[in-house]
Amino acid sequence: MTATAASVEAQAKLNLFLRILAREQDGHHQLETLFVRIDLADSVRVSTDTSARTLELRGANVGPPEQNLAWRAADAFAARANWPTGFHIDIEKRIPVGGGLGGGSADAGAVLRALNALAPSPLPPADLASVAFSLGADIPFLATDAPLALGWGRGERLLALRSLPAREVILCLPPFGVNTASAYGWLAEQRAREEAAALKSAPRALSIDDLDRWDAVSKLAANDLEAAVESRHPDVARCREALETAGARIARMSGSGSTAFGVFDRRPPADFPALPEGTRFVHTRTCTSVAAVRLLD
Repeated sequence: MTATAASVEAQAKLNLFLRILAREQDGHHQLETLFVRIDLADSVRVSTDTSARTLELRGANVGPPEQNLAWRAADAFAARANWPTGFHIDIEKRIPVGGGLGGGSADAGAVLRALNALAPSPLPPADLASVAFSLGADIPFLATDAPLALGWGRGERLLALRSLPAREVILCLPPFGVNTASAYGWLAEQRAREEAAALKSAPRALSIDDLDRWDAVSKLAANDLEAAVESRHPDVARCREALETAGARIARMSGSGSTAFGVFDRRPPADFPALPEGTRFVHTRTCTSVAAVRLLD
């Protein structure tokens, strides 16, 4: 019997480095980033034995279903593959919303992977990547089975890399999110004020050897959005500084924030410096593999 449902853990991502490059005429930016998946994940289940198109989400309020990235991913897949007629998506949210961890993008990538596993005629990888890119910059990575990848362009160009050894990660989560469009707008304002500095981009030649060892990656770790976000949200800087004090090899903001993350070579200390009120920690790990899609009877 052909399976009509599948489940997958939609793993969050970190940006070990994120460089924002030229702004195009349509307002989008070119970027260069190193993506890594982490164990923190939403649980996603997709069913195709229905004529309706529905979404059920628990754990967060993210607006109407038709605006949800997971629903839009299924709708875009159906338009490209001419299948399925209907779908039901069930999501248990654990990844914070607006935290720079790719929560909505991870759900969308998981839906695309699940539908392609269920499809009678799966989309070729290039077509699946095209559907993913139509939805957002992180989704092409999160629709692959790569635990680590270099991304450039708008995130649609990817080089899958050999996974780094798993490391302990502490996520420092302030009680607020950061809107991605706002973060890019703040960066544009910052660069307009500092035009001379913005025009100076130091040349850099990356090699694979720079990306397969934590000691080398830590020297590259940076986030061009960090200063602009921290100037509006000093609590993000306080979280990042607390992770540095605790001994993190890498302590950065992920994506457009608000999450600060610390990568540790050994188990992180139990006690951290005092943090802003309402801030919480999540202990997780980087991944050496991507959660498989499970077909359900």
